[in-house]
Amino acid sequence: MKYIKKLFTWVGEILKETIAQTFTLLGFFIAWLTLTGTAKDIVGIAILLSIVLWLLTIGLRKDKPEDKNKKKVSR
Repeated sequence: MKYIKKLFTWVGEILKETIAQTFTLLGFFIAWLTLTGTAKDIVGIAILLSIVLWLLTIGLRKDKPEDKNKKKVSR
C-alpha cells in the first residue's frame, strides 16, 4: 500500500511538472517538426531522453524541509 501511494504521488508530480513546462515541450515538438532526415531522428531521440531524465530527477529538485533544530541566521 505504501508503494502504491508513492507511485500515485510520483505520477501527480509528473503531471504538475509537465503542465508547468507545457510551452517548453510545445517548443521542442515544433522544433522537431521543422527538421528532416537524420537530424529529425537524432533530435527526437535527444528530446525523449532529456524528458525522461527530467522526469526521473523530480525528487532531486524538490526542496527539502529545513531542520527545525537549526537556527536561522539573519544577515
